[in-house]
Amino acid sequence: MDELVLSVHELNTYVSDKLSGDPFLEEIWIRGEVTDVNLRHDTLYFVLKDDMASVGCLLFNCAEAIECSDAIVEGQTILVRGEVSLYRKNGNYRIVVKEVERVGLGELYARFQRIREKLSKLGVFDEARKRPLPKYPKKIGIVTSGQGAAVQDIRNIAQRRNPQVKLVLYPVKVQGPDAPAEIVRGIEYLNESTDADLLIVGRGGGSAEDLFAFNEEEVVLSVYRSRIPVVSAVGHETDFTLCDMAADLRAPTPSAAAELAIPARDDIYSGILAFREGIAQRLFQILYEKKTVFEQGKRSLRREVLALRLSHAQEKIDAYRGTVKNSTLHLYKNRAMQYNSYKSAIENLSPMSAFERGYSIAMHEGKELRSVGEVAEGDIVEIILKDGTVSTCVTGSKKYA
Repeated sequence: MDELVLSVHELNTYVSDKLSGDPFLEEIWIRGEVTDVNLRHDTLYFVLKDDMASVGCLLFNCAEAIECSDAIVEGQTILVRGEVSLYRKNGNYRIVVKEVERVGLGELYARFQRIREKLSKLGVFDEARKRPLPKYPKKIGIVTSGQGAAVQDIRNIAQRRNPQVKLVLYPVKVQGPDAPAEIVRGIEYLNESTDADLLIVGRGGGSAEDLFAFNEEEVVLSVYRSRIPVVSAVGHETDFTLCDMAADLRAPTPSAAAELAIPARDDIYSGILAFREGIAQRLFQILYEKKTVFEQGKRSLRREVLALRLSHAQEKIDAYRGTVKNSTLHLYKNRAMQYNSYKSAIENLSPMSAFERGYSIAMHEGKELRSVGEVAEGDIVEIILKDGTVSTCVTGSKKYA
């Protein structure tokens, strides 16, 4: 073969030299919308795109990267000045950025901000309304693509951590014009037609446009209105959507969502064992305390303790005896006074008491005289005194007017 055959490295080196030797490409301005921002070590990587194409960019200097971080954000339209360079290892060319100028908000970013401001006023993102995740879910609903890596990652983690947790998948499109409506239907279906304890809503990584379905107002409101707690797991760790803000918990990735939502079976078993051990220790402590009380009771029954208690009891009996004696004497005196009072009253009412005061009773023919008209001159009248009777003859009478 007479033709020149180059290795891949030689080809990439040749093209790189051509690019670096072109004065037009040494200092070039590019306008585009920022996406796929990623800061690794001291280098900021991002992509500039328009409606037709995209190109990778990188900013080497860490200090400059931090300074430009406010401008280099998802959806932002910027101008960059830099040099076109070829990465010889894979043959991809990129822009080595030297300067960044902010042009204005990109369409996606502006829309993101409008939806965010509107829903924020409605309280959709309030932290106070967010619910804790159930500790031991039995069933987890998943709203994501049926063919994506996200659902497979969740299944693998569920199988590893706790295969007894049931997963219910509602497959949806996760990007494109039909995605928002399908995601909403999935959340509503799992709320209305299943007894799921928890929902995971999300997808794997992608560009800002790919993830934007999870920024749409109807999707965010559906997450907000879910009666079932929601874990949002959209994209990679550096990606952020409005669903993340509305959900009860944001997970950096679908895999992380599964780790957070599904309790490890081994941890549950360990918790049960620890709980059982705690119960056993508490029972042992109770038994020890009861035994101590019992031993103290036995010691309290010893003879000297009983003698002391008997002495105390005798003192109480003596005290009670004195109290009873005093009470009885006091009662006797009261009853004696009452007796004398009643006796005096009875004696005052007795006819004999009148004799003591000098009164007498006149009797004629066995009848008590009550009037002078009941006797005549010469009649014999008996007068009863306190110590006997006197017989007398009536010699006359005088009647009071």
